[in-house]
Amino acid sequence: MKSSNFIGKFILVFLLAIAFFVVSCGSSDEKDTMTDTGDTVSDEDSSDTGITDNDYDDSSSDSDADTESTDDTDTVDNSDTTDNTDTADNTDTADNTDTADNTDTTDDADTSDESDSDFEKAAEGCTMIEVPTITMSGYPDEINGYFSPAMGGNAIDIIKIFLMGDLKEGTYELGTGVNDNYTQCQQCVMVWVDAELAAAKEYYFQTAGTLKITKVAGEGDAQRTNGNIKNLILKQAEDNSNYIFIPDGKCVAAKFVEWETITDDPSTPGND
Repeated sequence: MKSSNFIGKFILVFLLAIAFFVVSCGSSDEKDTMTDTGDTVSDEDSSDTGITDNDYDDSSSDSDADTESTDDTDTVDNSDTTDNTDTADNTDTADNTDTADNTDTTDDADTSDESDSDFEKAAEGCTMIEVPTITMSGYPDEINGYFSPAMGGNAIDIIKIFLMGDLKEGTYELGTGVNDNYTQCQQCVMVWVDAELAAAKEYYFQTAGTLKITKVAGEGDAQRTNGNIKNLILKQAEDNSNYIFIPDGKCVAAKFVEWETITDDPSTPGND
């Protein structure tokens, strides 16, 4: 019985000794851990709390890539107006809205080019004449002038301009509308070749041209006008009664005709 008690006490003492040893070792490890000062030089894994580590908020080392304005907010790269909104490239009016190229009226809307071309084509085969500025005053509704070169013999060649009705400044087309025939024309142009008295060897009547009255002076029988005719074409007619065109007859053309019957002479009718 005593032997059994002795053995039991021995075992109890042995277990207490083992327990004390285990506790002592654990306390030693804990003490060693607590004494660790978190040396930032050598200990980077177990003791580094990320609070005292000077590398954490070192903007030049750890967070430089995140907060450095040179990379993320650098206006030179991201909002450089020289590249993205460079008006010299994107809105250069010299290229996109250059009025000299796109809306140049000298080239695109110059009616003198188109009408001149049409006139030259229509006047092909006609006798071209030149008419000096007409200054002779006659009846208000009749203006007579001379031209060259001579088309007939020794008698004179005459260009006649009749202005009917109420004389007003304006532009009128010849050879069309009421002006396409002699019986009702309001602005009428004829050519007489070898004119003698009230007759001539050849007669021509308008088929095309633009007549413009630029100025009107005086009243009634004393009226006088200034004006011009551009791109005039006349075709040969049978006589001066109705100016019926001769089939396959000849034609006469004048690039420009001008008259000025209004003068500075107060004795001339229409100049007072």
